[in-house]
Amino acid sequence: MRRPRLALLALCLSASAASASVQVENVRTALHTDRTRVVIDLSAPPQGQVSSGEGSKRFELLIPDGAMSTRIRQRLFVGTLVSAASHERVEEGLRLTFILSQPLQAKTFYLKPYLSRGDRIVIDFYNPPPVTGTAADLDEAPPADQAAANPGPASRPARAAPRHTERNTFDLTGTWEHEWALQAGGASTGKFESNVQPRVEMNLASGVRLTALGRIRGDTAGDLGPAANSANNHSGANGPLVNSEHAELTLRELYLDGRSGDILWRLGKQQVVWGQADGIKVMDVVNPQSFREFILDDFDDSRIALWTANVEVLLGDAGSVQLLWIPDTTYHELAEAGTTFEFSSPLYVPRRPAGLAVRQLGPERPDDLVGDSDAGLRYSAFWRGWDVTLNYLYHYQDLPVPYQSLANGAGGPLGLVTPQYERNHLAGATLSNVFGALTLRSELVYSSDTYHVSSDFSARGIGSSAELSTVVGLDWQWDAQDTLLSAQWFQSHLPDHDRDIVRTGTEHTLSLLYQRDFLYDTWKFRSLGLYSLDRGDRWINLKLSHMFRDNLELWLGGDFFGGTRSGLYGQFSSRDRILLGMELGF
Repeated sequence: MRRPRLALLALCLSASAASASVQVENVRTALHTDRTRVVIDLSAPPQGQVSSGEGSKRFELLIPDGAMSTRIRQRLFVGTLVSAASHERVEEGLRLTFILSQPLQAKTFYLKPYLSRGDRIVIDFYNPPPVTGTAADLDEAPPADQAAANPGPASRPARAAPRHTERNTFDLTGTWEHEWALQAGGASTGKFESNVQPRVEMNLASGVRLTALGRIRGDTAGDLGPAANSANNHSGANGPLVNSEHAELTLRELYLDGRSGDILWRLGKQQVVWGQADGIKVMDVVNPQSFREFILDDFDDSRIALWTANVEVLLGDAGSVQLLWIPDTTYHELAEAGTTFEFSSPLYVPRRPAGLAVRQLGPERPDDLVGDSDAGLRYSAFWRGWDVTLNYLYHYQDLPVPYQSLANGAGGPLGLVTPQYERNHLAGATLSNVFGALTLRSELVYSSDTYHVSSDFSARGIGSSAELSTVVGLDWQWDAQDTLLSAQWFQSHLPDHDRDIVRTGTEHTLSLLYQRDFLYDTWKFRSLGLYSLDRGDRWINLKLSHMFRDNLELWLGGDFFGGTRSGLYGQFSSRDRILLGMELGF
């Protein structure tokens, strides 16, 4: 059973060497009493020596072999010491330019990944006269074990990253997360789970980068399943090595990164994220998801990585094209029968006729490495101030269709439920732009074939239709980016809907997200609510977290459901819970 996994690994390791590329994935700011901090999130450690320099009111940062995978949003610098920022490709790499409100002292340093943060370059612009502050009160402060490898502003001014050499490098980092969930009402323990995720990164002499991420999970409550040793949603090349009610051992991700000219590639087990909607996935359907905890877990943790060939071709100012080939036939992991978040809504589970015995069969999972592969294409560009993507995905939908039929049983008629995976053509687009403190974003997705529970048993209890899904979101940030208010409107329309299909022809959902950082970014409050306009059911998530130390986060939270049990959220109306948790980076 392990040979396909080893074969794919061998394929990755035999890929041709190429020069590593460093992508600037995000630019963030933080305003403090003595300085403005600019954080540049990178896809990999900087290759070569990053140089920086100060002018009268101009600061430049050069990242060798660097490229931008995002754009700098000018609204980030409102109320800071930076008036404007820009970037350009030069012969040496990527040059970032910051126009300052006045001549300032600037100090720069590099940070390795820890917790959820990746590689970062940090620039501090100090108010005159310069004040030497400590880094301990900031979320970008280097942990103690990084101090020697990453000297802070006081010991290394105007120099950021280590010099690249031809020697192999090896880094072992990771997180230990522990969470205790108390079910409301009876105050029973829903989970008491420790989750250790070690992360290994190797920069090979050839310039290729290897990343491996594992997961070791232990849960004394065992209420989230699965009871079987191996869930049947995974392909032979995927899935956990150990999987039970109380323990899991799995290789979450394993991939190689490299570059050949203007072609970036990533080969191996990985996540591919399309779309940015909160709470409900519209475009983000490349990877399947674990529903052990419904949609309550972070998508980065619940998303199931797939063995994928991921190639991106840079087209300069014309944008970029991403090509995906996914031979991994792994699909959604649903909550086990009898566990806390087992689906019971008639939207997804056929109703059993009174007096009829029913047998649930296992899904007929595709297993042809080539013929059952998924393939995707995405074009990304920046056009007249708008971030635009055009997406296409030919794939098996990750939720099996519960076809129903009748058979002759020993004691009379027997109902059979035979889940099957069905193909779909997905075409869509995303669009976003910034207008001062407001960000407008939208996603539009057309699916050629979707399947829904129906009362028409002549069609095996399933109705089919194309589907048009949209989301429009508006984000408002203020107080020097410390506060975010985001509202979204989701709509799903079935043009071929008939009265036998259980769900309505057009469904609407609203979401509201409020997030506030305070006390020098050491405390964060987050509230997310989803409300169905058609059924009146809802889910509210609350979380208050504190960065107790630079690598230790503590939190208190809760999930609260309401509404009719036939709704997506209302089916868990008796599953409210309170959460206590911590995450330690190492």
